[in-house]
Amino acid sequence: MKNFRLLFAAIMLFALTTTVTAKPNEAHLKSLATDLFEAMNSGDTLKIERFLKAHYINADSASAIVRWQGHFRRYASGLPDVKVHSIDASDPEHLSALVHTSDPRAISPWVTITINMDADIPEKFRSISRGAGRDPNVILPDRVLTNEEIASYVSEFVDDMVARDVFSGTVSLAVDGKTFFTGAYGKADLRWGIDNKLDTKFNLGSMNKMFTGLAICQLAAKDQLSFDDPISKFLPDYPNKEAAQKVTVHHLLTHTSGMGSYWGAMAEMDWTNVRTVAEFAELSANDSLEFEPGDHFSYSNSGPQVLGLIIEAISGMDYHDYIREYVTGPAGMINTDCYENDAIVPNLAQGYYWNDETNTYFTNVFEHSVRGSAAGGGFSTVEDLQRFAKAIYDGTLLSPEMVEIYTTGKVETGPDDKYAYLISDSRWEGHRTIGHSGGAPGINADLKIFTDLGYTVTAMSNYDEAASAITRYATQLIIHKRPAPEDSM
Repeated sequence: MKNFRLLFAAIMLFALTTTVTAKPNEAHLKSLATDLFEAMNSGDTLKIERFLKAHYINADSASAIVRWQGHFRRYASGLPDVKVHSIDASDPEHLSALVHTSDPRAISPWVTITINMDADIPEKFRSISRGAGRDPNVILPDRVLTNEEIASYVSEFVDDMVARDVFSGTVSLAVDGKTFFTGAYGKADLRWGIDNKLDTKFNLGSMNKMFTGLAICQLAAKDQLSFDDPISKFLPDYPNKEAAQKVTVHHLLTHTSGMGSYWGAMAEMDWTNVRTVAEFAELSANDSLEFEPGDHFSYSNSGPQVLGLIIEAISGMDYHDYIREYVTGPAGMINTDCYENDAIVPNLAQGYYWNDETNTYFTNVFEHSVRGSAAGGGFSTVEDLQRFAKAIYDGTLLSPEMVEIYTTGKVETGPDDKYAYLISDSRWEGHRTIGHSGGAPGINADLKIFTDLGYTVTAMSNYDEAASAITRYATQLIIHKRPAPEDSM
């Protein structure tokens, strides 16, 4: 959670010690980074808000400002012994840094962080991305890696994380449907010392959204809805009449609806009884739209709940029953469901988040909903996620034509990243992946499906952030020295 500090210290050091030939927007990038660093370090809510309103592309979104303020507060604590390996300021749209830290709580000692500027309004930043950096001291062969080599490097990377107690969970790598690396690490329950296993159930976070998006595509394939249909067609009594008339299924699927999140409402109530899609949707049903539907992308947890209601209205089934019967069931996902936290569920991992003040892990039992929903919070395993990846493309769940509709990016979310119908569509040096990640305190899971290379990478954790670090590292190894497909050029 502290890794953002790495970039800002690196940029400051770079600005003070390095003289470079001026390039378009380079001075502005450094100035922006300096302002960012000062705002982060100040811990001053007003200063952070002023920075965001001056430099963030979606500064007109109140929920986005609040979300970024939270990010800044979490990342403001100090980080010792930062060392810069390299900085690339040559691209005016992307300033990236590879930095190293000896902080034992860092997910990875090597971190790559990028400030992504908006292509149309270059003085504004759109996002800040970060990931596990590849250790430059590890010299990879000057060729494509074998699966055995990929497995070996991933194993070493994960073993280091486990030794530093920043990863607990499971990992699975497969190619063309055949697994060539799996691993289970750490404890499913620290209190009782129960080990994680490959079939241990971990919280999916937002990855449930993939199931919701796929279910909507199934209904569209049956001509039971159109992506251009408004909410009102299926939910005539939806409380927000403006949203009901203006927001379409397409908007809900692409996070362009103008809807925000229900988390604020949950924080102000006894949320232990919120268990159905209708109860989740009700929390934000009267909220005003934050922007005109279709105007831009803004990640929403309220929108998928409305899709859950639409699934129920069309099918006449409870949302969870529909997903079991038409998505996870046919895919053979025997350990996937929105299990209730107060139910007795065998082999289910307890989530843990690190407390810097006490230097101990705390359970996340009070940090997330009692039951998962159309927006996230269910449970699965790496084995089941591999089954889901296979079922997307083998005709089990969708026709090939509908798979393209489901997975093809509709709205840009960052460099080489687009969002399709509640599933991501990304490019890694020209190689395409689809999938989704999920994260919250004590929760992290990630799935990457390489559509051109046949690889599927998935990791799940009952700690923060660690699973995504592993999938990004594995991705770097998979694409190493592989030429991009011609259609990506």
